[in-house]
Amino acid sequence: MFLCETHVEPAPPRKLDAVNAACDAMAGLAMALPAEDATVICLHAAGVAMAGRLVVFPNVRRAGKSTLSAALAHAGHRVFSDDVLPLSFPSAGPPLARSMGISPRLRLPLPEAAGPAFHTWVAAISGPANRQYRYLSLPDQPAHGETLPLGAFVILDRRDEPTAALLEPVPPDLAMDALLHQNFTRDRHSGDVLQAMAGALDGLPIYRLTYADLAGAVACLGAAFRSWPVSPPPGPVAPFRLAEFGAEPAPLGEGARLRQRVGVVARAIGGTLYLADPEGRAIHRMDPLAAAIWGVLEEPATAGELAAVLGEVFPETPAERIVADLDGLLDRLSGAGLIVG
Repeated sequence: MFLCETHVEPAPPRKLDAVNAACDAMAGLAMALPAEDATVICLHAAGVAMAGRLVVFPNVRRAGKSTLSAALAHAGHRVFSDDVLPLSFPSAGPPLARSMGISPRLRLPLPEAAGPAFHTWVAAISGPANRQYRYLSLPDQPAHGETLPLGAFVILDRRDEPTAALLEPVPPDLAMDALLHQNFTRDRHSGDVLQAMAGALDGLPIYRLTYADLAGAVACLGAAFRSWPVSPPPGPVAPFRLAEFGAEPAPLGEGARLRQRVGVVARAIGGTLYLADPEGRAIHRMDPLAAAIWGVLEEPATAGELAAVLGEVFPETPAERIVADLDGLLDRLSGAGLIVG
């Protein structure tokens, strides 16, 4: 057994076997990297090189990204990451992904549907394993620090029932919602992260891969990503600011004239508005009503004036329901540091 602890995220030491201790050490390294390099954020995502660019699979629980990454390695594609992907964002060109030089890890048991050839290949390159995980000793594992530009984001939708593999374009806000939950560099300024992510999603294709069996998924991806458009050479990479935690927003005054707070970063991605507070504490996804209220508050208005506008838009909704819902929304916007009164 090994006693594991890290200075990056203080927590009680844990006793782990050799494989889980290695997993814990890899997680610690992933948390430490952005602390040492302000130009990097880390995503929970897999990244596989295809035709000279990286196809990124954001981490969705039980979607099979690690097994699919291994199947793509079996097909001859290099795996940059199966779990943690450091990204930097040049001023020109697509984002750059960096390999941490960590071998991919499979969750056990392997699915029977993967087929005997895949099982035989895994056994031949098997590394350390326990009852939960098996590391793979890939012969062409990208070295630590090796970089590649991103080519596409692919959201995985694995089905249990027989389903022909299908790769289809999806709106960029679908990818943004997935990426928001997979960025674990929590101390970076959310406004900088929002700007970087919005720029990346504006310049890269976004797909959803629906699949049931690995062979079909690998063939579908291989056919789709045989080449890429030419992109400009990367420009300089700016560092991310640190978020400012601690200060609590002031409560809204009774009858105050409310307005958008100066310094809020607002970006429309697909059909969805995202806001980041000036201190950079969080990114907030606005539903259609919240986005409409945010737009109205470009000019100061009282809660009563806003309620009157909503009453005209929703004449069949009782006035007390409008007021209650509006008060809750304004409290959330104020508490998030997005509006002031």
